[in-house]
Amino acid sequence: MNARAHEVQRRRMGSTLAEAVDNYLALLVVEGKSPHTIRWYQRKLRAFLKFLADRGEEHLMIHKLSVDHARDFIRFLMERSSKYPDHPHHREVAGGLSPTTINGFARSLRAFSSWLQEDGYTQANVLRPLKPPKVPKTLIKPLSEDELRKILLAIPYDSPEGARNLAIVMMFCDTGVRLSELTDLKMQDFDAGLGECKVFGKGAEERIVPIGYAAKRSVIRYIERFRPEPLNPREDRLFLTADGRPLSRNAVGQMVARLKRRTGIPRLHPHLFRHTFAVRYLVNGGDVFSLQRILGHKSLEMTRRYIALANTDIKDRHRQYSPMDNLGLAIGGRGRPRHRR
Repeated sequence: MNARAHEVQRRRMGSTLAEAVDNYLALLVVEGKSPHTIRWYQRKLRAFLKFLADRGEEHLMIHKLSVDHARDFIRFLMERSSKYPDHPHHREVAGGLSPTTINGFARSLRAFSSWLQEDGYTQANVLRPLKPPKVPKTLIKPLSEDELRKILLAIPYDSPEGARNLAIVMMFCDTGVRLSELTDLKMQDFDAGLGECKVFGKGAEERIVPIGYAAKRSVIRYIERFRPEPLNPREDRLFLTADGRPLSRNAVGQMVARLKRRTGIPRLHPHLFRHTFAVRYLVNGGDVFSLQRILGHKSLEMTRRYIALANTDIKDRHRQYSPMDNLGLAIGGRGRPRHRR
């Protein structure tokens, strides 16, 4: 190592943890990470810094960072009795954090710690021994066709807000886009002629997503009849608020929460539309390879998890439409078919 590189490393190892966090977040911007990814790391690492500051370690030096700091933080999160303190969009509510949320905090710390070692802030990956809490594997129950109809019929389509919300739900259900991908859609990304939209997914990767006739018509109707003039003339976002501002992810979440109450479907949330699209696509004859491209999955394994859900749906349909069960015959004790009475 030459003298200049040694001096750079010496300065980095003499940094505070807060300075290193700022540099890491700046690097994510330079590397072209999506705004959603940057906000995700920012919220989690800033929460870690606040935890340390609250216990008198606001100016913790990098060389003093230990895995015990991270473990104490994770334990603090697991013992919390409320959600969303100091959140910019949510009011604080009672209830602990989910295992999935806490797992995300642990993963963000481990990724940050790997970067600290790679960039010369630490000689070892200090937080490598931190084990993220296990996330229980829960079987996702996609929306049934009856539930989808119930949701669509619960949206008043003759108002500007209703027409926009109908277009949003139709887009969710027909394309499988993520919430952040939908709110980031621009007018130029929607091509009515080709029946497709350009989506910028995780890692700022671009992909083309087909859109069916019914969903396309709902978006065209919103654009031509109800979309307001943008408050900022340079704003090109597809979905806007009533006063012409870009529609936020939080606003879409609140809209879906209202639909949840209105329809009585307690498990309804924006990402469930993505799961439902994937299952319905397979059940209706789509293949897993094209589904992978539409969803923007890097690994086919991520897409294959929907096959089991689709098989469950097919079994339910078979029970309803079984050729033998619908003949009106019963099998007697000796195996002889007879008419049901």
